[in-house]
Amino acid sequence: MKPDRLDPQPRKWPRQARSRATFDALLDATARVLEDEGYAALTTNRVAERAGASIGTLYEYFPDGDTMVALLVAREIRTVLDALEASMNARHGEPFEPAMRTWLGDVFEALYRRRKLVRAITSVPFLGRLRVVDELAIRLVAIAATGSAHRQTEVDLAGLPHAIFLVSHMVRGAYVAMLLGPPKGVAREALLDDLTELVLRMLRPRV
Repeated sequence: MKPDRLDPQPRKWPRQARSRATFDALLDATARVLEDEGYAALTTNRVAERAGASIGTLYEYFPDGDTMVALLVAREIRTVLDALEASMNARHGEPFEPAMRTWLGDVFEALYRRRKLVRAITSVPFLGRLRVVDELAIRLVAIAATGSAHRQTEVDLAGLPHAIFLVSHMVRGAYVAMLLGPPKGVAREALLDDLTELVLRMLRPRV
């Protein structure tokens, strides 16, 4: 882990079903405060109030609000990545172009469903220092690499590391831009068509 990376942990992890429900409810309340009021308004008292829990219950699990935000970000990133990995695995037997188009659409839909929270999270000042953000890039590359391994005749394996690096950053940047400031008069489906063409061009062998 890079020395400036943050990896906040709770005071304790829940073990029983009831405590897991309380833990998740507090993270859900953290998300609602971020979405409705913004990072500047997020305090442990506000989160406890939105969750309908006592402040003492909150402090059983979390030392402060930033730890709650970090753990919420980690939960959301891993949920999205798990869904994207399952989506990629389900498309191995499909033709390359429609499979890539469907997968890129699944990526966008997973983020679009969380667009209000995604917008709120981008205002978190320490977001870029969280270790789980590094995990996002690493797992996206791993998912893409696994998918490419099933298409050895359709992908330029020699140039794959460079292509995946560029693709992962391009896709992430394009989706964040589409969520935060969608271009007027441009349909999402048209953008996804163009993005699919660009991604395939970078992954396929050059003639």
